Amino acid sequence: MRRVVRTLIAAAVAVVAACGGALGAPDRTAPPANAGALAAAYRDFLDAGRTPADIVAWTTTRSPGWRRIDPLATKAARVAPGDRLVFVDRDRTALFVVVGRRPLAGAGARLVCGHIDTPAPRLRADALVDDAGEARLVTYRYGGARRHHWLGIPLGLVGRVATAGGDEVAVRLGFAGDGFSFYATDERDGSAVAIAASTHAAKETPSHTFARELYRRYGITAADLATAELYLVPAWPARDVGVDRAFVGAHGQDDRLNSFAAWRALIDAAGDEPPERTMVAWLVDREEIGSTGPTGARSRFLDTVFSWLLRAEGAADDERTLARAFAASAALSADTPAALNPNFPEPHVARLAPRLGGGPVLFPYAGRRGKQGSHLARAERIREVVDLFASAGAPLQVAELGKVDAGGGGTISKYLAERGIDVVDVGIPVVSMHSPLELSAKADLWHGYRAFRAWLRGAAQAH
Repeated sequence: MRRVVRTLIAAAVAVVAACGGALGAPDRTAPPANAGALAAAYRDFLDAGRTPADIVAWTTTRSPGWRRIDPLATKAARVAPGDRLVFVDRDRTALFVVVGRRPLAGAGARLVCGHIDTPAPRLRADALVDDAGEARLVTYRYGGARRHHWLGIPLGLVGRVATAGGDEVAVRLGFAGDGFSFYATDERDGSAVAIAASTHAAKETPSHTFARELYRRYGITAADLATAELYLVPAWPARDVGVDRAFVGAHGQDDRLNSFAAWRALIDAAGDEPPERTMVAWLVDREEIGSTGPTGARSRFLDTVFSWLLRAEGAADDERTLARAFAASAALSADTPAALNPNFPEPHVARLAPRLGGGPVLFPYAGRRGKQGSHLARAERIREVVDLFASAGAPLQVAELGKVDAGGGGTISKYLAERGIDVVDVGIPVVSMHSPLELSAKADLWHGYRAFRAWLRGAAQAH
């Protein structure tokens, strides 16, 4: 990968037209009137949601009227068509559900699923070291972050720490208002990024200076860092890009771009009359490291929620009934494909490359090396996606994730398919994927939001 960052210059006439002019001061809670209003809410989401736990907290608190449910409750409360429910596991994954008129056991559900984790340096257990008059935080890669991208930019520290006293403390350090930031100075042994945290203070080592600040703000000791879930992320906020404000530049848009669109589409679709089939938006964790763990797509969380819903409808929740509900369901795995970068076109076949401003991207298969690890969508389900997106007025690009046997990637689609759910990979694209500043088009976000809303309801919305 090239290490020289060059300016991306792109014509964006169609993008600007979709943005509805000046942003003004949109109501961030009402359904968005245009792409500009939706992008303003999206920037708020990105700035607040620096970790999966942050995003779950942000989305649940901005979903008034939604009832939070413990799916492990032995007795499921009865539900009615139109009921709005949210299921949260370990504060790091959330399922938003609108109950449909037809029973889940026979009609299944309509799902849009995106992941809310993103590549970034994460603190190691032995993170805090003194080195040449500085306190340094030593990190390892979470996901597919490129280490050299993180050098020489202002960074903030964010996440959670489990203290010896039994508390779980949220940390947010080095952002606007603090008056300082952290700084990645070099790569350690080609495998870790060293972060400058503080320098010598009188009669103290640098690590004492840093630890004292943690204790002053949060009551955290240096020893507590061994039980921390802390990430270094760019300290800058999400921002408009280009003199025409056609783009959004921010860290973490893979895959928070699609996750936001899915969540917002469901929230706004819930305001309509009760849907024919149950609608679901799943914000899932751990995709960037293989969807492992209790909050990843390979966990049993989706099964647990479906079982609860079956009981709440008065149906059995045995293995056969659950299998029928999954088999009757259909999902979009909404992950972010890499759009063509004019400065770095080599990973793509140009005619099959996604482009910013061209709308969401349908990629019938993912995987790598002969499409190993891919989910191959059925032609009939792909046809439904194409027709629904067209009826919603959303352009749809059909593309690949990169050159055959050269590029590629994975999504959570295969884990949905293993449950018997029909699934298609569709996502809103970005340029500079997995970098500290990814680029997306406001028009693509707008079209993705409208298309996801149409998919969830199984019908087009007026446009």
